[in-house]
Amino acid sequence: MLSHLLARLEKSELIDVIVVGTPDEIIRDDVENHGFDCVVSDRDEDDVLGRYLDIAEEYGADTVVRITGDCPLIDAETVDQTISVLGDYDFATNVSPRTYPQGLDVEVMTIETLRRLDEMLEEGNAHREHVCSFLYGCEDFSISSLVDEEDHSDLRWCVDDSDDFTRVSSILRRWGDLPYREILWRMTN
Repeated sequence: MLSHLLARLEKSELIDVIVVGTPDEIIRDDVENHGFDCVVSDRDEDDVLGRYLDIAEEYGADTVVRITGDCPLIDAETVDQTISVLGDYDFATNVSPRTYPQGLDVEVMTIETLRRLDEMLEEGNAHREHVCSFLYGCEDFSISSLVDEEDHSDLRWCVDDSDDFTRVSSILRRWGDLPYREILWRMTN
């Protein structure tokens, strides 16, 4: 499913470079076999924030888009729209309030936001594993939200267990290359 995620993400008009960060060399080999950059970090497996910051600095990123591996149906248009609402904010997301299906999660932040998070969250802090979770309740950061015109938050398009895998595999087999709105339309008609 990782190859589907990368292929869908590659359709974004606003992302310059796609880089996968992982502590796993098997994943690195798979990603590189699909022609994408992958960095295997020597940081603690739970320090995902640290990996993001290391990779962003290595690649000279000003803006970082966080997409997780459990979102193989990620939608390039939704990614681009979330990037577009970042503006002068520290952080942009389509997760809060949730109106998009779970599994189309996009989080966008400046490199400065990543650096501030790294300074604020000590090693071992649980928020370092989830990178952006601290931002949702923190008034020290300005947040912009992308809200869909219709609420589809009841849909589950992420892959966390075998039921999710079965559901998302079926969607990918039937409509894998189609954008989010087209998949929704076909599912309901």
